Amino acid sequence: MRVIFACGGTGGHIYPAIAVADLLKRGAGVKVLFAGSSGGMEEKIAGRAGYKFKGVDAKPLLRRFSAKNAGNIYSSLKAVAQSAGIIKEFRPCVVMGTGGFASFPVVAAAVLEGKRTVIHEPNMKPGAANRLLAGFVSAITVGFEETAVYFPKSRVCVTGNPVRSSIGAVSRSAAAGRMGVNPLRKTLLVMPGSRAAHSINEVLLAALPYIYAKVKGLQVLWMSGDADYGRVKKGAASYRGIRVFRFIKRAEDAYAASDAGILRAGAATLSEITAAKLPCVLVPYPHATGNHQEKNAEVFEKREAAVVIKDKDMTKENLAETVTAVLSSARSRKMRAALGKMHKPGSAERIAAIITGEAAK
Repeated sequence: MRVIFACGGTGGHIYPAIAVADLLKRGAGVKVLFAGSSGGMEEKIAGRAGYKFKGVDAKPLLRRFSAKNAGNIYSSLKAVAQSAGIIKEFRPCVVMGTGGFASFPVVAAAVLEGKRTVIHEPNMKPGAANRLLAGFVSAITVGFEETAVYFPKSRVCVTGNPVRSSIGAVSRSAAAGRMGVNPLRKTLLVMPGSRAAHSINEVLLAALPYIYAKVKGLQVLWMSGDADYGRVKKGAASYRGIRVFRFIKRAEDAYAASDAGILRAGAATLSEITAAKLPCVLVPYPHATGNHQEKNAEVFEKREAAVVIKDKDMTKENLAETVTAVLSSARSRKMRAALGKMHKPGSAERIAAIITGEAAK
C-alpha cells in the first residue's frame, strides 16, 4: 500500500498526518510520502519524523482581490500540475489531505488522476481547502462532532484528531522530574506557540504579582518563543519556581507535570489537552486563518472544558483571576471531567482503517 499525505501551514494539519502515517508504517510493505509547500514547516517536521517529502509551489489564497492573490492563484494551478507529476511517479493507492492551503493542490491532482482520496478536518469549522474538496473526495474524517454538519452525511466520519500516544500516558512524577519541577506543588503551563506568544507573554508578566499573591508555592513552565525569551527570562527572574524555555520539545511531559495551562486554541493543542485532561485558559490566536481558533475555543467553553479570554480582551487582572480560578481544585475537577468526555482515543486507528479500506477499493 502506498499513501501520500498532503498537509501544511500549521502543526494542527501536520501532526495528525504524522500520527496516522506512523501507524500505517507498522504494516508490512506500506510506503508513505509527504507532500506540501516547498520550504514550509511541513517539510521540516516530516523530515524530522523520518519521512520523504516532495514540495510544490503552493501559496495561500487571500480572501480579497489583489495582485498578490492573482500570483498565488497562478502558483496554485502550477502546484496542481506539479502534484500530478508526484502522483504519477509515486503511484499512491490513496492520497490523504489534512487541511491547509498546501494540501489542496495535491488532493485536487489526485482527484483529477482518479485516485482514492480522503480528507481530514481537524478544526471545528472547515478551512477553505477542505470545503472546496469535500464534494469530490472518496471519504471525509473530522476531529469533532460539531464539524460533521459541514460535509456530506454519507461520506463523513467523526474520528477525533490523532495525537501522539505519549500524550496523557506519562506519570506526573516522572514528567515533573524531567521538567525540573516539584510534582507536589501547583504548576501552571504557558505554551502558546513560539510564533503566537507575544501578547500572552506581555500580559502574563504584568499579571504575575497577582497570581503569585493568590497561589502559594506556584510553579510555572513557560515557553516564551525565541523573540521574547530574554524579556520573559528577565521579568520572571524575581519569582521562585518559574522555568522559562524557548521551546518545549516534550509536550507530553509539560502536560503531565501541570495542573492548568494558558494556551492558544489550535486544533492540535485542543486535541492534546483532551487526551491529557489539562484544564486551560484558552486565548485564541486572533490572526488564525478564518478565525478558526476562536471558533474552536467557543465549543470548549460551551462544554465547560475550558475558559476563554479573547486576545483583545486580555488584561493582567482578568488573566490573573481566571488562572487562579482554573487552578482551584473544584473548578479543575469539573474541567477534567468535561475534557475526558471530549477525548476520542483511537483516532489514528480509525483514520488508518478508512485509508486501508479506500486502498482496497
